[in-house]
Amino acid sequence: MSFCIGKIRFCIGYEVVAAITAILLIDRENRVIVCILAAILHEGGHLIVMLLCRVQVRGVRIRLFDILIEADEPGSFLADVCITLGGPGMNLLLAGVFVKIAPIFCYANLAMGLFNLLPAVSLDGGRLLTVLVARRYGELVAGRVLRIVSFIILVPLMTAGILFLFRSGYNYSLLAISLYLLAVLLLK
Repeated sequence: MSFCIGKIRFCIGYEVVAAITAILLIDRENRVIVCILAAILHEGGHLIVMLLCRVQVRGVRIRLFDILIEADEPGSFLADVCITLGGPGMNLLLAGVFVKIAPIFCYANLAMGLFNLLPAVSLDGGRLLTVLVARRYGELVAGRVLRIVSFIILVPLMTAGILFLFRSGYNYSLLAISLYLLAVLLLK
């Protein structure tokens, strides 16, 4: 399913529509939907900053496990840093705005923003680390530093995920995200 807003084409996979429909039927407290909304608004933060930095955006693909913005490379180091921080910035701004009005929405955005600032592969913090190190030492060194730091971050994150799972008996989300990030790290 696709549609255009201005010159930007948005594509949403049918599996995403099916998953959201199932979640709406199962999740009575709407916690998962709030998290999905926080993720969409996170990517919206990146998109807004891209447009402000005059980066040509061709499309947005919403897939089951991620959202991909298809765009040209930023024209400068500063634009790259601002775009990278646009997503977490949006989440942290929304967390501050909704802290009294909608605490669940506030906490979802706070968690999304802070988690994405971790310096690990596939997260905005990892992208920021790569940009900063590459500026001084080059892409090759930046890639190595990112892999090492990601591993150092993911081991305690997976451990915490296992502890949360055993203590709660059902909350496997941190463990699942950690394993996903580890798989991305190992497959790169």
